[in-house]
This record gives sequence, C-alpha cells and structure tokens, in this order.
Amino acid sequence: MSIIKKIITFRPSFTLRILTGLVSILILLSVCTFIGLSDRTRLNVRAAQFESRAIEAGAKVYYDQCARCHGANGEGVEGLGPGLASEFFVGRIELVRDEMQQQSIRVVVPSERLKQIGWTGSLRDYIIAVTESGIPVKTSNVWDVNHPTFGERYGGPLRGDQIRDVASFIVNYGLNPLPNDQAILPPAPGEGQAARPTPVPLTPEQEAGKQVYLAQGCAACHAIRGVGAQGAIGPNMNRMGAVAAERIASDDYKSKIQGQPPATTPEEYIRQSILYPNAYIVPQCPQGPCQANLMPRNYAQVIPPQDLDNLVAYLASLK
Repeated sequence: MSIIKKIITFRPSFTLRILTGLVSILILLSVCTFIGLSDRTRLNVRAAQFESRAIEAGAKVYYDQCARCHGANGEGVEGLGPGLASEFFVGRIELVRDEMQQQSIRVVVPSERLKQIGWTGSLRDYIIAVTESGIPVKTSNVWDVNHPTFGERYGGPLRGDQIRDVASFIVNYGLNPLPNDQAILPPAPGEGQAARPTPVPLTPEQEAGKQVYLAQGCAACHAIRGVGAQGAIGPNMNRMGAVAAERIASDDYKSKIQGQPPATTPEEYIRQSILYPNAYIVPQCPQGPCQANLMPRNYAQVIPPQDLDNLVAYLASLK
C-alpha cells in the first residue's frame, strides 16, 4: 500500500515536468512527421496513378477524334495533319522520381516546333489551346482543312477534362518520340503559302473513274486530297498508284495474299483490292490496324465493268 500511496501522491519537480513535456512533444512531432511523410509518398504515388489513367483516357479521345488527321501512331496524315509524335513536335522527356516518389517530367530535348512558332508556354498548354479553340485562320496550303474547334464552349464535342486528357496522352509521346524522318512535319511559318503544283490533267477515262470513286461512296472511307474525300477508315489513296507498286514488291504482301494470285502490276493490285478486299489486309489504317470485312465485297456486282476499269485507271494515276 505504501508504494501505491507514494505513486498516487508523487509530485514531480518543476524541472522534471518541463523535461517530460519536452520529450513528449518531440515524440509527438516525430510521429506526426513520419505519418506526414508516409502520406505524402502515398499521395504522390496516387497522383502518378491518376496521371496514368488520364493518359489512358486521352488515348481513347485521340483515336476517336484526332487519329483521322494525325495518324494512329501520331505520324501525321498527308494533306490532313502533321505528326504529333515526332521529336520535332513533342521533343523528348524523361520521367523522374525523387525519394518521396514525386513524379516529374524532365525535358531532355525541347519542342523545336514551339520554338519555331514563338510559343512561350508549355507544350501541354499549346495542345490544350489548339484542341479547344482550333486554328480558325488557314496559314498553310499544305493542309486541306483548318484545325477545328473541339472544346464544348466553342461548339465542339469535347469536355475540358477530355481535352486535358488528350493533351496528357500527346505529351507522353515524348518518352519515345518518332524520329522526324518517320513523321509528317509542318512547314516553317511562311513556307506553306506556295501554290500547289498544277496536277497533271486526267484522261477522259481517269476523270470518269474519279466520278465513280465519288458516286460509289469510296470517299467516306478513303481520303484523297483535293477532291473532297477525307475518309479516315481505310488507307489513304493520295499516292495509290505509287503505293500499289511498292506493295506488290513487298514481302508482307507476297507472304499474306490469300485466295488470289499475287498481283504483278499496280493496276492488278488495285482491281484485286476492290473486288477481293480480304485477299490482303493492309497493315495500317489511319485509326489503327486495318480490319477485315469492313470493305464491301460485292463491287463486282455493283460496279459495271467499264466503270471499274475507269476507277482502276484513276487510282493508278495518283502518284
């Protein structure tokens, strides 16, 4: 009982009470600091996870809205839009994490395009500005159309968060940008104003084939610049005659052609592609890998023989 009584009646000295209080405060501060540092690390990790989800969401927006003009892999589409994945546009970046798991971007090679046009903000800000409000003034004859407005407040289809997401996706190309020689680059300011070369006049048969192209709805899926054809489902037809010659010489075509003998001339290849579209599936379309069974397979019954001959002649003339 005496020990208990001493404990109950113990009255520490003033000095001891001060020391005890200081020690308690130090312990409390240490615990709070440890918890705070742990929470900060978790918050930084969570922020990185949110950014990853934003990039993923931006990828869907890109393929739905942007790929038709800028290419499925950001390489650009002739006559429609420049490459957005080129080092010229996005530069080159690295992701850096510190001991707190704080993720940040380090610019290794800055965007040459932003320097060229005199943009002083960030690449992300530029992408958001152009995507949201578009480019209403046509500054180059290289592209067939002006960049449209995509932001809802300008009458476009995208919310602000969707535009921010697609900006995150495009900036992310900087981790592994395309070499400049593998993308379509925009002209320098003032260099895209030259008049386009006068096209070689079409023969009567080729002109008739052009009308078949438009009448049969080919323009809904295949783009040809200068004729109002901006479809982005199937391969681009701008250089069909030259591309057909390259394709029949490729190992990919020779090894994958099915159900038909390999074509030996561009005209044979084009005719084969129209009548038997599943015989050979082109690897890449504007919005990703080309798919079988998308192109109608009844053109032999729908297009009269003479019209088909004219259509082949027209497409083979595009070089």
